[in-house]
Amino acid sequence: MNAATGSPLAARQTALPYTVMAGALIGLAALFLLWIVWRILQKRKSSPEYIEAQKNRTTTLADVQALAKKITLSRQEALFLYNICFKRKAKNIFYLWNDEEYLDGLFREEFYRLRQKGTEKEIFELFTLRNRLEKISNALKSIPSSHNIPEGQTLILPASGGRVYSFKIKKNEKDSITLEMPQNFEGTEFQPKPLDKIVLTFMSKHNILYVLSTRVIRFQHGPAGGEMVIRHSNAVSMQNRRQFKRVNVGNQCVFSAVEETTDKRGNVSYRPKENKYDGKLVDVSAGGCMIQTKLPIKRDQKLWIKISLSDKPEFEAIGLIVSAQKNNETEVFSLHISFIQIDEKNRNDVFAFVYKY
Repeated sequence: MNAATGSPLAARQTALPYTVMAGALIGLAALFLLWIVWRILQKRKSSPEYIEAQKNRTTTLADVQALAKKITLSRQEALFLYNICFKRKAKNIFYLWNDEEYLDGLFREEFYRLRQKGTEKEIFELFTLRNRLEKISNALKSIPSSHNIPEGQTLILPASGGRVYSFKIKKNEKDSITLEMPQNFEGTEFQPKPLDKIVLTFMSKHNILYVLSTRVIRFQHGPAGGEMVIRHSNAVSMQNRRQFKRVNVGNQCVFSAVEETTDKRGNVSYRPKENKYDGKLVDVSAGGCMIQTKLPIKRDQKLWIKISLSDKPEFEAIGLIVSAQKNNETEVFSLHISFIQIDEKNRNDVFAFVYKY
């Protein structure tokens, strides 16, 4: 039986769609209001005043956890970082982790504390974390194109037989890069032809190794001698072969071949041979070093090395030559060495030297 027109039931049925519509509008209005509030909060959080206030407050565990998620730190690294911040009452590390000056001061203070009351293992963990944060920060400053390589930068052209040739950027222009050629390069078998593809390497000011793939445009003569003009390229890749930060040294060092013995338990020991040779310590890191010599030494050999670093005590280490390159300009061999045996305290002394602690 149909409800009579104008009955209470009919009125309710007629009003139902309007009620639903009104509820939906109210819901949409509430969501719109929430969106406006969210936008206001987001705008406030991005304001210079808010960011400055956040920077200046003391670091909390939540700040470190948020940073660990942002830059992919392990749980152990995050906990170690929080302990440093807690002890030093550090400002908000979430905003200051890539502020080199602030981070350096924070880790320097903790290093001095650990030198008095800590262990060599804790000091190594401190430097390992410092190195990791620096590598992540440097990766964010990567060079995306050859347009961004500064004039005066040295580019290295590897050649067969471990030879290398050094080129310096004279001009970095809109359409090309002009390189000053080394004197003994022109006319050699290693000189590419116009339109040939070449691969160059270079070290940035942040001690990051890059590989640049490009093509030769032409050769020409400038006021200082021969020049090679190359195309611009976006094929610039960052190489992360080095585990630890490395710095230039320039000190003399002493090295020799080693005698290797293995005992019944499989323990390997090394003893330097009688003949010792002078070399130049070009650079050093906690993981290895580079020395230069005129002796024609090849890769995959082990060396005993005695190293002196400014005010640090002399120390000895055993290293493996991972690559050997001859510079045809100077007839000098550059030996890239990975430490395979080094005392824990000496390794931390190298870290302290590298970071100037």
